Order: sequence, then structure tokens, then C-alpha cells
Amino acid sequence: MAKHDIVPDDVPTDDLGERVRDGLHAVDDPDLGSSVLESGLVTDVSVDERAVRIGADLTGFDEPTAEDVTEALRRRALSTPGVERATVESETPETAADDGIDGPAGVDTVIAVASAKGGVGKTTVSTQLARALAADSDRDVGIFDADLYGPNVPELLDLEGPVSANAEGDAEPIDTGDLTAMSVGLIANDEPLAWRGAMAHEAVSELFEDTAWGDLDTLVIDLPPGTGDIVLTALQSLPIDGAVLVSTPHPTSVDDTARSATLFEENGVPLLGTVVNMRGFTCECGREHDLFPDADVEAELDQPVLCELPFDERVRDFGDGVPPETLELAAAVRERLESIGDRSVPDHALDLRGLPKPIRHEQATEEFRATEPGETFYLINDHDPSPLANEIVSAVDREGAPGDAFEEYEVYRRAPDEWVMAVAR
Repeated sequence: MAKHDIVPDDVPTDDLGERVRDGLHAVDDPDLGSSVLESGLVTDVSVDERAVRIGADLTGFDEPTAEDVTEALRRRALSTPGVERATVESETPETAADDGIDGPAGVDTVIAVASAKGGVGKTTVSTQLARALAADSDRDVGIFDADLYGPNVPELLDLEGPVSANAEGDAEPIDTGDLTAMSVGLIANDEPLAWRGAMAHEAVSELFEDTAWGDLDTLVIDLPPGTGDIVLTALQSLPIDGAVLVSTPHPTSVDDTARSATLFEENGVPLLGTVVNMRGFTCECGREHDLFPDADVEAELDQPVLCELPFDERVRDFGDGVPPETLELAAAVRERLESIGDRSVPDHALDLRGLPKPIRHEQATEEFRATEPGETFYLINDHDPSPLANEIVSAVDREGAPGDAFEEYEVYRRAPDEWVMAVAR
């Protein structure tokens, strides 16, 4: 690792970004021969006190060339008086801003309810969950029926369309007294829908984004069954804080739910747990009966069972009362949300995606060293960054610093190509 002279504190930093840019004119684009600024290879230069971050488009370079360019950019930035640290972040299509939709301004938490197949009672569970959350909340709760081909929420809640628009042109959801509800079924007027692909995704995204939800504590989304395009695009574009899966106890249903769980995990959506629906029923004689062959759902899915709902008319009753089982479900969901915590990533997180492997390790180690005790170090990678934690510990140990620079770290996946590591220094 290159050694750099200590820069006096009295070097001005007001124009540091401009001076770094001036220095980068001396670095050539290996493909075009012109400077990296003229060719557009350097896309951004930002300064935070004496730390410089350089955005670079390394698309098309092989790893040795990308490594050489990255190191040349860092050396040139570090040679600028006043610069103490310099990092390069690759701005490739993998790290470009995604097409995700920001959550509605007044909505605190978005929960998706999904199932691997139809007929397991997903819409019943999602609607009863929304009602139970509303009964256990000081603020309002909403439900968004995103099941384009089977929008059953209006029927369960006895709602009728069409919906109206407010002065800004946004759709006004229907207030049921307990819930704020929106469904494509309130717009389509019971006509069959033949949307697919991009049209279906656009319909779900626009209806979600263009609804005047107001101030809500929680918004429950009833997703279509299965793992098709609408579900996938919803996971990738809607701001979902956690997901609840619905399954029957039947082994084949549990197997399908496991595949659905994998889809959610691969897209960085935290799984809150599973609702086992139609566990059994109690006949008038008082005897309990199973409806399906039993499976160990918690062990098969490696996630908690939030509750088990019986095959009982009480669960399907949408009258004045809320079934006690779904009140227990609401409490379990809130507890899981609290345990998962906030998974947002600060702007200063070190983004290593698209960089050559040696550069990733070097920059991760340097940025961790610069983190003050008591602060949290964040980095973003395009695959599991756990090995980088071992690299950081080894580097710190080699320098004679305490071996317990950190004893544990958290890694979570936010998107198919976005893994986050958080380390408390």
C-alpha cells in the first residue's frame, strides 16, 4: 500500500474538489487516450471535509485495466494538497439508480402478503391482518389490493367503485371506517383484465404511486399468488419493509412456499415469517381434525411461524369484531418488524460494486481505519461481503492494532446485486 505524507491542517479545502478535478486531467483514459474527464470515464468528484470520492465508469475494462485506472485515480487524488483519503466508486449499470418507487410520504411501514399458489387464503389473511393492525394502532392502516387477476379485497370488505380523483389528480382510496383501501377491482368495474408483462407492472406501480394514501402507520399489500412477473416487479420496485408468506400445512404447499421465500430473499425483501392457514377445524362434537398431511413448516422454511389459523368461520368473518388469532398475528408482525430494524443505508456508505477485487479490499480497509470509534462503517457490494470483514480484521491485526476492532458485523441483502455490511467500530 502506498505511503502518503501527512497534509498540514492549514491547507484550504474550499476549492478541494476543483483542485482534484484539475489533477485528474493528467490521468488518461486507456481506451480513448484523452483525459478521464474529457472522455467521461470520471462521472463525479465529491468532497466531504478532506475525503474525496470519485465516481468512475469502468464498463468494458478487464480487471487488470480497471485496477490500474482505479489506482491511478486514487494516487492522483491523494497527491492533491489537502486530501487525506480517496476512494473510487464504479458507476456501472449495476450501481445506477434503480427504478424503485419511493414510499408515500405519509406511510411509515409497507408489508407485503404473498403466497406461492392460489387457494391458500392469502387475501383473507392480508385483509384480516390489516384489520388487526388497525385495531391495535393509534394511527390509520391501509390495504392495497395488487392482485390484478383476482382482486377480492373489495368483495371481502363490501366495497364498491369507481374511485374518484382529488384536486391533484390522485386516486382517492375508499375509507371503510377501519381501513383505507385501494384495489384495481375498484377501477376495472368487474371487467376482466388481460394485462401482462410491462402493462401489468405499470398498472400496479402507477396505482400504488398515484393513490392519495394520506398518513398511515402501515400499508398492507395483497400480492398476486405465485412468483410471476407482477410479484417480481413489485418486489423490485415497491418500497416493501417486510413480507408475510401464507401457506397451508400440506407438504407440497410448504415446498412451494420455500421457493417463494427464496425469491423474496434474493430481492432483498426481509421475510417476517409464515402464516399457516387452515391448520385444522373443530367439529360440533368438540373433536379436532386435520385437513392436510402435516409438515414442520418452521423447520422447512427456516423462518418463524407467526400464527396458525384454523379453518373456522370466525377467521372469514369481516363483521365488527376482529378474530383473536389475527390480533396475535398483528402483534407477531410488529415484533418481527422491530427485530429487523431499519435497513436504510447512509449516503456515505462505501460502494464497492464494479471495482476489481484488490481495490475493494484496499478501499474497505482504509475506510474502516478512518471510521471513528463508536461510529458504524457501511459498505455496499454486489455479492456477500463477509470475506471483506476477515480482510479488514487481518489488516488491522498486522498493524498491531487491537484484534477486537470489531467482534461482529451485520450483512443483509437489499437487492439482487446489493449486499450491505454494517460494522460498529
